[in-house]
Amino acid sequence: MKTIIVTEQGKVALQEAPRPENPVQGHVIIQMSEMGINAGDLFFISGGFPPGFFPVSQHNIAGVSGVGRVIAAGEGVPEKYLGSYVTVYRSLRFSDEIVGTWSEFAHLPYLECAILPDDVDPEDYSGSLVNIITPYGMWRQAMKEGHQGIIITAGNSATGIAMLGICLNADFPVISIVRNAAGKQELKALGAKYVLVQGAEDFKEQLKAQSEKLKTTAVFDGVGGGILNDMIDVIPGGSTIYAYGFLGDKIPLSFHTSLLMKGITIKGFNNFRTETVQDPAQLEQALDEISKMIHMPHFKTKTGKRFTFGQINEALSFPTGNGSKTVLQVVSQSANTPIRK
Repeated sequence: MKTIIVTEQGKVALQEAPRPENPVQGHVIIQMSEMGINAGDLFFISGGFPPGFFPVSQHNIAGVSGVGRVIAAGEGVPEKYLGSYVTVYRSLRFSDEIVGTWSEFAHLPYLECAILPDDVDPEDYSGSLVNIITPYGMWRQAMKEGHQGIIITAGNSATGIAMLGICLNADFPVISIVRNAAGKQELKALGAKYVLVQGAEDFKEQLKAQSEKLKTTAVFDGVGGGILNDMIDVIPGGSTIYAYGFLGDKIPLSFHTSLLMKGITIKGFNNFRTETVQDPAQLEQALDEISKMIHMPHFKTKTGKRFTFGQINEALSFPTGNGSKTVLQVVSQSANTPIRK
């Protein structure tokens, strides 16, 4: 089969690799159709992850995300997976049997796959699960730690929009922060009730009033110092800031130590270390719940330009914007591959 192989640090190439034929226990074979290129893919190809941090693929095949149809299932895989389209994220379980997603056929643990409903277009989910599992894991952790509402700093990011969808689905209070009026309109169209524009004259006044009213003491932060400096003195006492990214914001976090008297906690957030991902039973429950709400528009991949495998170097260097993802498209696979258990 055709694959994209990491040949050396920072370089990939289109090569042939053995096609997976017989799924092992707990794994599925997926006939891939499209793969959204994420920032994590670029970081992985560059050699940025330390050894052992990231589940590797046989044949050194690249790619963590994608969408395709399950054509074979190993022992222990629930029957509902066979024949279903799934959106995948090859980072949730370690296995020596993984065959990565930038290939015509992938071999993955079924606990790295969320089943898509029959009434959606699979092409809308080529890079979705990576952006869903992080906010889902944080939402579950925030509830366990006693928080009753969430503030999202990167409101218009794919992960921020997914968190909005999760909160709306669960009727969980949420405040989204965006950079401009256009971003506010986008989120309002997606059902957001509370959206604040950073930089507005009454931003801090509105954030203080709304966060106290809604008891949004969990801050899901993907921006970093700049926005946190603007809000840390007005968020409710007892708040926890879960920092999962910084979106290019190089401004350092700066605040007076008197704010610590309010009981504000700041900690890094990594979905791989959450109970949701670490515990197989909780991960299976999460994937089932995600499958039930993934039809909502908040979870679609914002697709940019599509490229074939033969255009991989163009795809990796193609500039993206407005939260869209460049997509690799499989065009040479057989459409008649048999489905088997």
